[in-house]
Amino acid sequence: MILGAVLGLVVLILTALGAVAWWLHRRYVVITVRGTSMTPTYRPGDRVLVRRGLSGMATDGVVVVGEPDPVTGWRESAPLDGRVTGRGWYIKRVVAVGGDRYPVEVGLRGTCPRGHVALLGDNVLSSDSRAHGPCPEEQILGVVVRRMAPAPGEPEVTGGSPRV
Repeated sequence: MILGAVLGLVVLILTALGAVAWWLHRRYVVITVRGTSMTPTYRPGDRVLVRRGLSGMATDGVVVVGEPDPVTGWRESAPLDGRVTGRGWYIKRVVAVGGDRYPVEVGLRGTCPRGHVALLGDNVLSSDSRAHGPCPEEQILGVVVRRMAPAPGEPEVTGGSPRV
């Protein structure tokens, strides 16, 4: 009887741990920065923790978004499907949200449309809203929460940017 109770407790704990791991995987993702668009804030090789969704997104925050089409930009991109692998990503700073006037640096006139954000890389050579226009919120994977420690065996890197 005691063995059955212990076994039941072990199964319950393993089930709870599995549920927590599943929830964390659905809510957060770690992205490794590739490219220099956000230098000096993030540099190639930096790892960032991204909270999926729009929660916490604000002007001056950093987001990870789907890579825009080189010709049509973000306007004809299909909404994200939740998968991280198998597609290109950009990491950019939010400089305007829907209803905000575009900053001069974006090179667009007027107001950012509702349901969109204007994005700039910290590096002036970044490919961002200056080239691709405003980004629909449905293209946002999530908000960068923090820089992570380097992966085991990787050298310490400070700063960074992706094309995630």
